[in-house]
Amino acid sequence: MMTPLNIRVFVDVVALLLGNAADGNVFLFDDSLCGGQDSGTVKLTSPVWPGQLVRWSLTPLDVQTMAWLTGVSFDGNAPPAAGLPAPWALRWHGHVPWWLAPGSRHGYRLTLVTGGLTGRTITIDGPSLLFMPPPAGQPIPPQASPPIWAVAQSAPTGG
Repeated sequence: MMTPLNIRVFVDVVALLLGNAADGNVFLFDDSLCGGQDSGTVKLTSPVWPGQLVRWSLTPLDVQTMAWLTGVSFDGNAPPAAGLPAPWALRWHGHVPWWLAPGSRHGYRLTLVTGGLTGRTITIDGPSLLFMPPPAGQPIPPQASPPIWAVAQSAPTGG
């Protein structure tokens, strides 16, 4: 079984509420064994394999002002929200399609919302996934016409 890739998004909420740009105040990291490029920036490129589960989660750096991830979209295709769980508990996840060519990059957009009286919606364009060949010993199985990225919200996991 393939290990999921976790992408952590850390947000300086106070800086964003003051009107500062996301670049330099939003920090993305992944736990890829291959090592992502531009780690700690909004330009993070994470290596992924066909069929691998990718999970995004957000952590605000200011414990008194909430921020949450309201969407992850690829090529402008954002999935509908599933249910109405508490926004700060949301995580987004999806599987890497089998049909993308190794070496290709797939940029994505993150949409964040900050809490508080002057809450703001922030869109971050720049991070991407870099498609790698499947791990040794795991051939790519034949697939029917694949759907576009299936990214969905998951319910709160508590804590």
